[in-house]
Amino acid sequence: MHQTRELSASTKFEITTALQNNLCHGKLPRGTIKAIAARFDLNRGTIRTVWTRYKNGVSMSRKPGRVGPRTRYTAEEITTLIKDVPLQQRSTLRDLSEATGISTFTLSRALKNGVVHRRSSRLKPLLTEYNKRERIAFCAGHVELTRDAAQEYMAGVAEGGSPIGGPGGSLSDPLFGAYLVDGENMEYRACKSKRFIAKVMSLCAVARPRDGFDGKIGLWSFVKRTPALRRSRNRLAGTLVTTLVNVDGPMYRDYLVNKVVAAIKTKFPSMSKRVVLQHDNTTPHGSINEATLALMSTDGWQFVVPRQPPNSPDFNVLDLGFFASIQSLQYKTISRSVDEVIASTLMAFETLSDEKLAKVFLTLQAVMRLAH
Repeated sequence: MHQTRELSASTKFEITTALQNNLCHGKLPRGTIKAIAARFDLNRGTIRTVWTRYKNGVSMSRKPGRVGPRTRYTAEEITTLIKDVPLQQRSTLRDLSEATGISTFTLSRALKNGVVHRRSSRLKPLLTEYNKRERIAFCAGHVELTRDAAQEYMAGVAEGGSPIGGPGGSLSDPLFGAYLVDGENMEYRACKSKRFIAKVMSLCAVARPRDGFDGKIGLWSFVKRTPALRRSRNRLAGTLVTTLVNVDGPMYRDYLVNKVVAAIKTKFPSMSKRVVLQHDNTTPHGSINEATLALMSTDGWQFVVPRQPPNSPDFNVLDLGFFASIQSLQYKTISRSVDEVIASTLMAFETLSDEKLAKVFLTLQAVMRLAH
């Protein structure tokens, strides 16, 4: 007898073809099923079942959905859970899995089956009403209309232009991607100019994690608090506001001496007094000279700043992946002001695990081995 439990689709096709070739006036002659069963080494009941299902129009296997492990989440349940998650927590499948409790494997299957969709939103120019009319007039100039029809069309545009909602989402990322479900659309995000996006420069100092130390020395933003000179709808005159400052040589030297070095001396009062500081070769970093090192090397401390090789950003731990990890966490929150950008960046810096930082240092070691 046939040894396998299941018949393949090709075997079923051969059985039905053999039975069709033996039809006589629409019926099978006596003994046909027995002969076909002997030919394919199958039971007569199996041949009869295949023929009955063929006559009833059931050609596909009935196993999908009836065998195997039960589905833990239906498409409706996945859709409901994803809709309750804020858009900023849907940028990756891993983030979506942490927010919904659904495994990344189930989410990837839902993405493949069309239950979940990947969409992106690019920051667009913020158009005034005059800009909108000019754009429509430009498009209408490429259409052949009579004078009366063109005037009527432009009058309708001027009277009842369709309103567009205000900007939504974080303006810190010009290109934002997220996973959506059916019935959802990406929010329209607009900005007058990309130059108006708050870009806060920060000074970050880290070391290799070790027992009892997570490797984080500190993160300081280059900003200052000044009183507002004029009154606006958002604040009164004299209210302290956070403004950005240009990072030049004196500013960088002040932050390095008064913030980074002070934090190192506070965190390691009993450790080795020789500290190696590494930074890249940007212009403000050139202000650290022998006089600055002598100013920092007091009370038995010795600070050394070796020169990083040119065109070698992969020799810097921060550029190798630490900044990217912080930025991925910072983009999960909406930041519409300088204070919110600073708060979200500090939160990401504190939230990032020391295991990530340790892995970046291992990556630096691998890069150095490959550089030989």
